[in-house]
Amino acid sequence: MYASVGERAIGNLDEVLDNLGVFRSAPEDLIATCPSGFRRVPITIGGGYYISLQGFGPDQRAFAHTHPDSEEWVVILKGSGQALFADNPVPLFAGVVVGRGAAHPHGFVSGADGLHMVSIQLPRPAEGLTTWDEAGETSEPIACAFGGTCRRCPRCGGHSTVMPGGRYSCENCGLPF
Repeated sequence: MYASVGERAIGNLDEVLDNLGVFRSAPEDLIATCPSGFRRVPITIGGGYYISLQGFGPDQRAFAHTHPDSEEWVVILKGSGQALFADNPVPLFAGVVVGRGAAHPHGFVSGADGLHMVSIQLPRPAEGLTTWDEAGETSEPIACAFGGTCRRCPRCGGHSTVMPGGRYSCENCGLPF
């Protein structure tokens, strides 16, 4: 049979693959979704690509944003929701593949059953070029089930943890607030 999956910290999954040679897991074993905001776990990152797993709890939103220099493909692994492309939302459910060209504003919202997907960005978005097209909002701080205190990032909607000194830092976009 298969070996059990052990606990993992957030990190690039290509390092796990390098160490094990073969790797198998379910999305929820790799992404601990939290009510405060969506989460992203990098699979591998290079100059020409950024591949990651993204996990959304029930009814969570990734606020609209634009990568002017990068297309994106998402493969829905589990759950449901919508890809938000201007006035043309695309229904998402397991097995769906959605692509969007560079410079197309987009966001995501999960359904009541959450959402897990693989994101493939080609090439990797350049630092500092992403624009944030939707006014987001933060949430009240909560005791995070995975340790510490967390809240939603007001810029992207991602999971943010409290840092020394009491400020928060977003795991997805890096915004300190």
